[in-house]
Amino acid sequence: MEPPATPRSLVELLRKSIISAIGQTAGAGTNQWRVVVVDQPSLKIISTVLKMPAILEQNVLAVQLITKNRQPYPDVDAIYVLVPCAESIAHVIDDFTPTSDPPLRAKYARAHLYFTGALSDPLFSKLSASAAAPYIKGIAELYIEYNPIESRVFLTTPSERPFFTLYSPSAAEMRSKDIEASADRVLSVVASLGIHPYVRYYRPPGSATTPAETMANCLQSKLDEYCAHERRKAENYKEKQTADLQTSTVIVLDRSVDIYAPLIHEFAYQAMVHDLIDLESGDRYVYSTTAANGEVQRTEAELAEATDPLWAKLRHQHISHVSQTLVKCLDQLVSENVGIKALASLSKRPTLNEMRAALAELPEFKRLQSSYALHIDLASKCLEISKERRLALLSDFEKELIAHSADNVDETSEEALLEPRLIALLDDRTLGVTDRIRLLFLYIVHVNGGIASDRRRLEEVPQCLTDNDKRAAANLCLLGIPTKVEHQSDVRSSSRTRYTWETIDRHDQDELGPRFVPAVKSVVSEHIAGTLSTEMFPWVQQAPPEGIPKHILNTNATSLR
Repeated sequence: MEPPATPRSLVELLRKSIISAIGQTAGAGTNQWRVVVVDQPSLKIISTVLKMPAILEQNVLAVQLITKNRQPYPDVDAIYVLVPCAESIAHVIDDFTPTSDPPLRAKYARAHLYFTGALSDPLFSKLSASAAAPYIKGIAELYIEYNPIESRVFLTTPSERPFFTLYSPSAAEMRSKDIEASADRVLSVVASLGIHPYVRYYRPPGSATTPAETMANCLQSKLDEYCAHERRKAENYKEKQTADLQTSTVIVLDRSVDIYAPLIHEFAYQAMVHDLIDLESGDRYVYSTTAANGEVQRTEAELAEATDPLWAKLRHQHISHVSQTLVKCLDQLVSENVGIKALASLSKRPTLNEMRAALAELPEFKRLQSSYALHIDLASKCLEISKERRLALLSDFEKELIAHSADNVDETSEEALLEPRLIALLDDRTLGVTDRIRLLFLYIVHVNGGIASDRRRLEEVPQCLTDNDKRAAANLCLLGIPTKVEHQSDVRSSSRTRYTWETIDRHDQDELGPRFVPAVKSVVSEHIAGTLSTEMFPWVQQAPPEGIPKHILNTNATSLR
């Protein structure tokens, strides 16, 4: 049984948009069978939320890739779901341009064109003037250019090397393209949600233009174009716009707002799995199981919110709570399973109905039992790796580091005593190489870069940093951490230009003490309360008028963790 869809789930919105587009093409009195034609990018989008059987159930004969040689269906309508680019438009025109040598008629009876994003005026004009125009029975923009990896999480960065693309001085051209593509993805989410938000972004005072600022301006430009386009299509747009503005804000951040988060060790189940376990394709866990005959089998499981209810339930829990929850749930599963109870009483000569009930329950029991076995194995492996790498010890020091403000660090302060303990951990060969490098980087961020000569001295302590690692430490300056400073006074003054927040929540305790608070949680909380600095988080255009709420989240919502 799949978990119920989350309200406003991005996965459900995307799925419904695609299914609705396919279903709308079935008209009364026409051939109900259709062919779906896609390009590679649109196929990737569709595949994230729909399996092939779900598409074929919509009276679809076949799903064809537009770049391949395809079987013609001259008496069947084609539904095109394409990215709005010149190459895809050219393929559509070719499909409906008859040829005499060899004699070929149009591939399909009619064309229903759906584009994943906005179709530009030049491409629209090219279609209108082409031989395909008489065959086109409709054109619509779906705005589905986003990849929802969870019900409320989607990916914006198209690059495989986002840090290089967004921050490297030598990647200006790539950065511009990636930010443009990222803005298109956010626009698709905005359009799918049916909102028209205000936009604000992170910009530390006195800093150069940040990726967040560039992205926010690009997004605002696309929003303006989209709204003008929608205004032309809908006469009642102004009324709709006013209602939507009451609850809509997009806050654009980049990694420089919180460099602690990717470095610190977290003990929430999902965080540990992605940090410690080598997953295939980002979400597939491969493990070994033993069959009834004693044979060891290789098992692959997808850790996905939509297909694994137990993962959805456990992922935000502390790892120690996960173990307790699994034991409790497994005991409950056994005690409440009708089939197990019936089989346990077979000696009492059960009736046929009782045996039928037992057999009916067993397949579901086995499926659930398999799910529990998966997470017992996965949680156990996380705990085992954590113990081997002594992550609890590292976590204590990490939290102590980030709980102190870099402004107070000097040679005589209590915080300065942290360095000898840092050196002892960096020099501890029983700790993993990656963990020691992460700890060093965390300290560099904590002291806001510190003095360059001190950083170079600390880099030699672990005796495991490569030249690339040292360059990466120096390149923290691209994230706003000064790494070429030679005087302590310059370190202190530059740290005051960055966003600061309560990094440790002493009211949210687990077995390892108070928990780390990511900056994004603090930013959203301050935004909801109306206390977020407009100097550090300015609005792209005007701020919302007085009396209109400035937040998009319900203050009674669940934890942002």
